[in-house]
Order: sequence, then C-alpha cells, then structure tokens
Amino acid sequence: MSAVGEDQHALAQGIATTYNSGVNEGRITDVKRQKRLMARRANVSVLRHRVALIAHLRRRHADRPTTVPR
Repeated sequence: MSAVGEDQHALAQGIATTYNSGVNEGRITDVKRQKRLMARRANVSVLRHRVALIAHLRRRHADRPTTVPR
C-alpha cells in the first residue's frame, strides 16, 4: 500500500479542517536552519538568541502593509 493510502484518514482531515500549521512549520524550519549553520560552533544560548531574533524579524516583516506594483 502506498504512503498516501496508509494516511488517507489523516489526509482527509488535513483538507477538511480550517487549522493551519504554516507558522509553526516556518519557525521549525528556521530553528533547523540555524542548527545546521551553527553546528558545533556555539552553545544553546546563542542558538536561542538567534532564533528569537529571526522570529522578531519575521513578525516585523509580516506587519508591513503590502503595496500593489504599478
């Protein structure tokens, strides 16, 4: 059986629900990227600081009004 066939119930629930985990997935991606970039170079406190900074910049960028190109 294929992977889609095995998870058909989960797939149907994912399509039918209004819940969206995009924000969390983006933050997880940021953390993983920073961990890869900083592998064995810094301690956890530096990683925590950089992840917080990235989250702040994401929020700041998201709050900007969008403009329509002319």
